[in-house]
Amino acid sequence: MARYLTTGVVFAVSSGALSDWFTGEKNIAPHHAWTDGVWHWRADLPYYVLRYGVALPDAFLQRMRDLNWKCPVLSRQELNVFLEQLMFEGEVRQKLRKKQEKEARVRRALERQQTKK
Repeated sequence: MARYLTTGVVFAVSSGALSDWFTGEKNIAPHHAWTDGVWHWRADLPYYVLRYGVALPDAFLQRMRDLNWKCPVLSRQELNVFLEQLMFEGEVRQKLRKKQEKEARVRRALERQQTKK
């Protein structure tokens, strides 16, 4: 599993290194994001799996099993499809968040009106 998680395709890189959320230990992994074309994860995920036994979603584990624990090498086209899907999901999440925020404002306004009566 650790090999799979450390051989994904890097699709995002940021400066600096990641620190352990629990201990504050510095430089546990580079600040990268990896993918297998379906799932994506931060570069520190293998660290947490190995050190703390962090569980992964069953569907992710099944994908790894289906691929015989070997992360696929993606073509440029496959990576572009993945990135387009990721951007689309981000846009959908952003629209949903805005809708929820608007509904919460309306709900609070209605509650204020009720308390004035």
